[in-house]
Amino acid sequence: MGSDEKLRFGAALAIGVVAPGLAHYALSAAGHGTLGSLVWASGYLTAMIAIWFVWIRPLDLRGTT
Repeated sequence: MGSDEKLRFGAALAIGVVAPGLAHYALSAAGHGTLGSLVWASGYLTAMIAIWFVWIRPLDLRGTT
């Protein structure tokens, strides 16, 4: 994994956690706590699934045979 790839992974992880968190905060502050929690959970889950499919799933984690 090159430096550019690590930077993209870190940015995707940060955006996938920070953006839904800020949306949750804004919606909760506006009095929509349940909607904010739903937005946070769906955004976080979407980011984790995307990270899984793009970076983690292609890794070859098998040992020697």
